[in-house]
Amino acid sequence: MKLGGLCRKGEERLRKAGIEEAALDSRLLLCEAYGLSTAEYLVKITEETEEDARYESYLRMLSERERRRPLQYILGYTEFMGLRMGIDENVLIPRQDTETLCELVLGDEGLQGASVLDLCTGSGAIALALSALGDFRIVIGTDISRGAIARAEQNREEVVSQTGKELPVFFYVSDLFFSLRKIMKEHGIESFDVIVSNPPYIRPEVIAGLEPEVRDHEPLSALDGGEDGLWFYRRIAEEAPLYLARPGRIYLEIGYDQGDEVRSILKKVGFTDIDIHEDLGGRPRVVTARIR
Repeated sequence: MKLGGLCRKGEERLRKAGIEEAALDSRLLLCEAYGLSTAEYLVKITEETEEDARYESYLRMLSERERRRPLQYILGYTEFMGLRMGIDENVLIPRQDTETLCELVLGDEGLQGASVLDLCTGSGAIALALSALGDFRIVIGTDISRGAIARAEQNREEVVSQTGKELPVFFYVSDLFFSLRKIMKEHGIESFDVIVSNPPYIRPEVIAGLEPEVRDHEPLSALDGGEDGLWFYRRIAEEAPLYLARPGRIYLEIGYDQGDEVRSILKKVGFTDIDIHEDLGGRPRVVTARIR
């Protein structure tokens, strides 16, 4: 069978399994198995295949995808803000929607040389993108999951290798602000200029109706936002003023229907200049605010 025919067979299998982007996923898995770029695949599309280790690897990955294991977990990586990030089941898969938050922070010229805290850092994608692409004095990422912090540390090394830059970004296990004073003392930080976060924000009753890729594979602790989906926003809003410089800024990713509620939570504790920003799809995605 030719390489292109093998890819089409894979596409058929994935389509029957209910995979929406069956053609793309089949090609990406095949390219991974055969060690090919997309351009190389197109050149070799008519070459005959053999039932070798690469062939078996493709079929094995295809079977995993048929069972609705996320493509990114099968590949072991994803792209975020133009950077390759390692991904495993310890962390939420970074989405393009979250790039909206990074772009807002990076686009604020007044934040040059700022200190940044990334709460619920997960894979470290936000912290690493900001550190690699921005001009920040230091970026600290925290997460309650030891597995997530281990992955973030690995990603730090990968991004350093990709960019050739020594990055002032550090990761720690912490339940939000719990261990932060000790971490700040270690780095000589009196307060942060910016706090960013993509916290868990999905209501428990919604989780059961999510796609199998999300519901059955991504870590529940990175999805469940408490009874009304707003637990983390309340805790962050209440404690953030204790750690923010004056003036200080906060950037929070939100669910599409949570903008007004998060605005109210922030306003109640003294934040001002509260704005809701849309993602590329036109959905409310990030709330920004200041404290003076």
